[in-house]
Amino acid sequence: MLFMVEASTQSLDYNTYIDLIKSKNADYVSEELNMAIGQAEVKAARTVEDPSLSFEYGNNSDWSIAMGQSVSAELSKSISFSKLSGRVKVAKQKLSVSQASFDDYWCNLKADATIDFYSALLAKELLLVDSQAYQYASTLFTGDSLRFVKGEISELDMLQSRLEQFQAQQELKGRQTDYLNALVVLDEHCGNPSRGTRSIEGRLEMPTQDFTLQQLLDSAFKNRSDLRAAEELVSLTKQEEKLAIRERMPDVELVLGANYNTRVRNVEAPAPEYMGYSVGLTIPLPVLSVNSGVRKASVLRQQQAQLQSQSIRNSIQSEVIRAYNVYQASLQKVKNYNEVLMISAQQVLNGKLYAYQRGETSLLEVLTAQHSYKEIQKDYATSVYDCMVALVELERSIGQ
Repeated sequence: MLFMVEASTQSLDYNTYIDLIKSKNADYVSEELNMAIGQAEVKAARTVEDPSLSFEYGNNSDWSIAMGQSVSAELSKSISFSKLSGRVKVAKQKLSVSQASFDDYWCNLKADATIDFYSALLAKELLLVDSQAYQYASTLFTGDSLRFVKGEISELDMLQSRLEQFQAQQELKGRQTDYLNALVVLDEHCGNPSRGTRSIEGRLEMPTQDFTLQQLLDSAFKNRSDLRAAEELVSLTKQEEKLAIRERMPDVELVLGANYNTRVRNVEAPAPEYMGYSVGLTIPLPVLSVNSGVRKASVLRQQQAQLQSQSIRNSIQSEVIRAYNVYQASLQKVKNYNEVLMISAQQVLNGKLYAYQRGETSLLEVLTAQHSYKEIQKDYATSVYDCMVALVELERSIGQ
C-alpha cells in the first residue's frame, strides 16, 4: 500500500532536488546576485570623471561709458595619476572575495540540504519499520482473537494483543507525520513549501569511501572556500593600501579657455574687438593634507587579515580531524550490524510467533522478540544515517 501510494504521487530524487535548490531557492539566488553586483562594481570602477564646461558673460558699463562686453567659455578636466587602475584592481579583488564567499556559502547550503535529504530517507526507513511492526501486531491480534473464541488463550492475552496493535498503529501514524514533515523541509529548500512532494527516491546505504587523514588535510587546505576567501581578503587589503597611497596624490586640473571682447568705444581708452585664449594648469600642493594615519590603518588591516587567515587554517585542521574521527567511529558502528544479526532477529521473531500459535511459549516472549527485532531495525537505520551524515560533514570540512 505504501509503495503504491508513493508511486502515484509526486516524487523527488537527489539530483532534481539539488537542481531545484540552485534555480528556485531564494537564499541561493540572492547570494548569487553578489557576483553580478561585483561585476557591476568593476565596471563602475572604470568610470572616469567628466570634464566641466563653464560660461561667463561680462559687461564693463558698456551702456554708460562704452567700455564693451565680453563672453568667455572654459573647459576643465581633472587628471588623476594611477587612481583609476588602482580602483579597478580593488574592485576585481572584491569580486574574487565575493566569489570565494559564495562558493563557501554553496558548500554549506549543499551539505545542510543533503543532510535534510538523508533525514527524509531515515524517516522513510523508520516508516517502513513501523509499518512492518504494525503488520506483525495485526497478524498477532487477528490470530489471538480466533484463539480466544476457541478458548485456547485467556482474555488477558487477547487484550494484550489488541493493545500492542493499537500502540503500533499510533506509532505508525506519528511516523507518517514525521515523514511528511521531512518532505516539506525538502520542498522549502526547493523554494516552494507547497510543492506537494509525497515520496523521495533512494535508500540509506553505508558509505564505502576510505580516506587517510593527511589526504583529507591536504585537500582541505586546497579546496576550502572560506580559506580562499581569507587569502583573497589579504590580497584585497594590499590593493587597498596601494590605492590609499594613490588617493593621497593630488589631481592635476587642466583648463582651456576662450573669451570674446566687443569693441571699446570709450574716447579715453578705445580698443578693438578681439578673441582671447587661455591655457591653465592647477597643481595642488600636498602640504596640509599629509597624514600617516591612512597608511598605518591600511597596514594594520593587512596584518589583521593575515591573522584571520591563519586562524581559519587552524580551525580547518581541527574540523577535519574531528570529522574524520566521527566518520571512522560511525563506520565501525554500522559494521557491527551485519546481515546475520538482522536475519537472526527476524528468525527469532518468526520462531516465537510460531511457537506461541502452537501454545508452546508465552505472549510475553513473542512481544519481547518483536520489540527486539524492531529496535534492531531502527538502530541499524539510524546508524547508517549517522554514518552518511558523518561523511557529509567530512566532505564539508574539506570543502567538497
